[in-house]
Amino acid sequence: MPLTVIVAVLVLAGAVIAVVRMTGGTRFTPASAGSTAGAAWPKIPRQSTSQSTSQSTGPSSGQPAGPGQPTQVAAPGAVPGDPRAQAAAVDAVLDASVASRTKLNAAIARVDDCTAVEQAVADLRAVGTERQAQLDAVAAADLSALPEGEQLRGLLTDALRHSLAADRGFVLWGQAVQAGGCGGSGRADYREAQRQSRLAGDAKARFLAVWNPVAARHGLRDRSSAGI
Repeated sequence: MPLTVIVAVLVLAGAVIAVVRMTGGTRFTPASAGSTAGAAWPKIPRQSTSQSTSQSTGPSSGQPAGPGQPTQVAAPGAVPGDPRAQAAAVDAVLDASVASRTKLNAAIARVDDCTAVEQAVADLRAVGTERQAQLDAVAAADLSALPEGEQLRGLLTDALRHSLAADRGFVLWGQAVQAGGCGGSGRADYREAQRQSRLAGDAKARFLAVWNPVAARHGLRDRSSAGI
């Protein structure tokens, strides 16, 4: 290498060293003679990948990590139902049942008197539809807040089923009377309807033995078998 080039390289290196020292920078060592790599710069320490990741992100949810990270709290369970409201829903079914019974008795009286039999039979059919709706309401009711809830459901369902069977028997009787011109037709259907009515009365008494204490506890009126 020509002497002038060597001198120029040494002068340049010396100038750089002087600048670094004046600015307080880290001293570096020129490369060994004959090396083409230039100066060897000091290495900067690097964080490990795992440490960097744990500081920049939280758990797999992507939430920030660290002492201030909020703690997730499980949602509370379903709030129990209101027992007073559930008892009132049962009481409403009983009111509907009373209204159906009143309509039924009026229709039976008209068939017996052979007065407006066609309308009376239509009313008997309507009572059957109402009874089925009452059964559906009892089946769907939420009675979970009442300790006696499922017992009440079973007893009332039994009573309403017998009432529905009686209603259907009275429909058959009324149709027979209408078709026979108010003769003595349909007596077998009438007797079966009466039998189902007696079974319904017995089932209602069993229901009321459980229901009336519940009604009193929740400020609802006491009932008799005639009041269902």
